[in-house]
Amino acid sequence: MAAFASLMLTAGAAEAQVYATSFSNYNPGPVADFISPITVARPVRAVPSNAVGAVDPATNDVNIGESAGTVQFVSLGFGGSIELQFATPICNIPGNDLKIWETSYGNSSNCSAWPERAAVWARQDACQPWVLLTPENGNCLDFELDLGFLSWASEIKIEDRTYDEDDGLFEAFILQNQDAFDVDGVEGYVGCALPSVDASAKYSPFQVVDKDQGQRSNNTDVLLSRSDETRMLGAPQASDASTTPANNNFYALGYGGWAILKFPYTIFNVAGPDLDAFETTFGDRPSRTCASYPEKARYEGSIDGNVWFDLEVVPNADDIGAVLCRDGKLSIPAAYGGLNYVRITDVTTLGTVPGLSDGYDVDGLRGINQCASTPGTIPGREATEEVIGEGEYGVSVYPNPAENLLTIEVAATNSLNNYMVEVIDITGRMVASEVIENNGSSVMVRNLNITALPAGIYVVAVSNDGNREIVRFVKN
Repeated sequence: MAAFASLMLTAGAAEAQVYATSFSNYNPGPVADFISPITVARPVRAVPSNAVGAVDPATNDVNIGESAGTVQFVSLGFGGSIELQFATPICNIPGNDLKIWETSYGNSSNCSAWPERAAVWARQDACQPWVLLTPENGNCLDFELDLGFLSWASEIKIEDRTYDEDDGLFEAFILQNQDAFDVDGVEGYVGCALPSVDASAKYSPFQVVDKDQGQRSNNTDVLLSRSDETRMLGAPQASDASTTPANNNFYALGYGGWAILKFPYTIFNVAGPDLDAFETTFGDRPSRTCASYPEKARYEGSIDGNVWFDLEVVPNADDIGAVLCRDGKLSIPAAYGGLNYVRITDVTTLGTVPGLSDGYDVDGLRGINQCASTPGTIPGREATEEVIGEGEYGVSVYPNPAENLLTIEVAATNSLNNYMVEVIDITGRMVASEVIENNGSSVMVRNLNITALPAGIYVVAVSNDGNREIVRFVKN
């Protein structure tokens, strides 16, 4: 994530790695007999503080003793978990961002010989839901991870996944009464400076990454009083009352102008709209139609500040696609878990706005329901709910988990248009799509052959008449 480099700590000659500084919620499971708590069977391995601090790769998998004070790791036990906190957050950089160090004496990489596994989640603070970084069944032994759509992370959760319901327990684990995944530590490759923002601005942009201001409708420069880029940052004032130029609460993009804004905390894809956008037009009111003053902008989102996707304007009579007329609400497409950047581009048609105008005037943006969002409404988040969206179609899938055949059921709508059905993987990549004819029946049922899909978490997205609803499923 090259555009996030401005927040990286400058390490000079020192190493840039960061490690956990504290732990919480250590919930140890039992040893392999599934009866004895690890705290009783192996108390010297049930010390959660052993997962805090730096990891020494030279001794990570070396048995240096099994007495109090010599064990360098904490054992989770079967199904156990631990949460680790970082005083200096892990930064999302190009490539992998962190490494989970697991201790198995004499064996750091041969999973088939010693298949201890764990699932890992990350988040930026306790307000957010956990974001799953591994497959649901976890990764094996030592492994590296990318933070995905999170710009940074200050909390990591590790949960043992060593036991497999289908394959049972590895024989050597039973014979030796083993204690599952052993966490030596978590290494973040680059530390980030924690964003310093007011609580009211936590989900509003805090930095202008780049911009290119256009001109006014008469081909002259935008006034200086409307060219202060900082007025796009922080919590929006959300006011259309006329002010003196010195008190203008907005930045005018100018015709064809654009600006890229960065958020301090990742904006999550929640159920319903994700962002409120505020444009300033003096005397504006909800009853005033776009046709009377059609200043418009295209809104795009990005995870890394380089690859962009259109945001979905919550439609009304004046808005379509990613183009918003003045104020409105925006949604992150279902294929994406969140965003860290927004690009706003003026697309106002010259000659449609009365008087001497300067295009779309950006007051600011604000994330909607970010802290109160329900977990499980996006790919890669810890799932407690299956249906994402407004529920208009009543989309359901079964069986779930599925192995070879997935049945999609859609309740009837008043629409006569066909349905678009897409299957999307956890990275947001569409792996299958199909147009299904709407024959007017009370329920649309379709069977999909998913045999060729790799095991993992997917969503089915059903679109019709510009609306979209998605449902999560697991492929075994």
